[in-house]
Amino acid sequence: MNRVWPKRIAVVLPRYGESLGGGAETLTKAVLERMVEDAAGEIERAEVWTTCAIDHRTWENELPAGSCEIGGIRVKRFPVDKRNLEIFIRAEHSMRDGMPLTIDQQLDWLANSVNSNLLYEHIAEHGKEFDLILFAPYLFATSFWGALIHPDRSVIIPCLHNEHYAFQEVFAFLFSQVRGLLFNAEPEKELAEQLYGRAVISDKATVVGMGFDRPGDSQGQLPDELRGKRFILYSGRKETGKNLDLLIDGFEGFSQREESEGVYLAIIGSGSIDFRPELPPRVLDLGFVSEETKEALMREAMFLCQPSVNESFSIVMMEAWLRGTACVVHADCAVTRDHVVRSGGGLFFAGREEFETVLSELVANPELCNTLGDAGRRYVERQYSWDAVLSRLSSAFDVCGLLPADSDAGDDQAKQESQTDFDAARGAL
Repeated sequence: MNRVWPKRIAVVLPRYGESLGGGAETLTKAVLERMVEDAAGEIERAEVWTTCAIDHRTWENELPAGSCEIGGIRVKRFPVDKRNLEIFIRAEHSMRDGMPLTIDQQLDWLANSVNSNLLYEHIAEHGKEFDLILFAPYLFATSFWGALIHPDRSVIIPCLHNEHYAFQEVFAFLFSQVRGLLFNAEPEKELAEQLYGRAVISDKATVVGMGFDRPGDSQGQLPDELRGKRFILYSGRKETGKNLDLLIDGFEGFSQREESEGVYLAIIGSGSIDFRPELPPRVLDLGFVSEETKEALMREAMFLCQPSVNESFSIVMMEAWLRGTACVVHADCAVTRDHVVRSGGGLFFAGREEFETVLSELVANPELCNTLGDAGRRYVERQYSWDAVLSRLSSAFDVCGLLPADSDAGDDQAKQESQTDFDAARGAL
């Protein structure tokens, strides 16, 4: 299929590289690479502008500043600025506790988030050379300040969750200023409309998501601990913010039931389970595994459990469904629940008691697991093939009117106007 693409595209992310583990980074990187491949030379210039950081907790400058190439894409790195963690953490705690922040406090929080003035200077100087500047995710200062430099060319992949950050007024301002918004799921778009107003969101928003290829024949093998055993799989960061504690506690309760005999919970992903002194019996922390091992685990699991309530898409669900594996999700996550309802590819639960009941039902009915997994696979193949996703993405750029600028004079005027908006916003600091 012949699709039309902007000729010059820049992408701004707080981190960029191979196997970083972040959903927003993984999604945006995959979309960019497939877009360039699909364009077959139509895209004249594609670049990524990012920081020198790798670790999403420390944000230390671990990589050298300068240019390199990853996956055939030019990547330019800029150092993260020093920041006042006391101001940043105080604001984080206030938001977490439901305390309202003034506009000045919100801007102070952003000023002490992940910033790079050298990155912003680069955007200001070179942004006019590009038809489109893509930012992700919404809550990082690199997206906030960066998108306000050339808002007429800026499109955000928000990866929006129903979380305390999303309720801050600075993001209502940001979403109102940019050219376009690419959401990953319909409930994410609906949340943005509820928070910031349908009139602000609807005309510039498109639901796109991420594409997937059908899996090929895998040579991966299960870890020795799980060969010949029945198991439930969790894949993701090992954090209470992802509700992993709820999953482990729920499995511990389920393990007291007769039908749990011989059933294991396998946990893979980055981080460490430091919120429990020890794991219950039959809970295995396998660490960060290879793609081949992950493939085998996805394929052989009875079902995948995605307990997080803060998801704007959930890549792991799509990966599991493509392998015919059912998914169990938390009812309080509108996005993952919507995937399950639309696909018929799994079940959802609300609370620990209901979770244990769902586990018992699926463990006792392997045929039900297979039926759900097959429905999930058909859903991903229909809605999230790369052909479907790239067509939605190309249409989104067309709706936003993101075509090459007609003249250098238009470029200079756009730069001057966007720089004025940017300076006015930063002036509030």
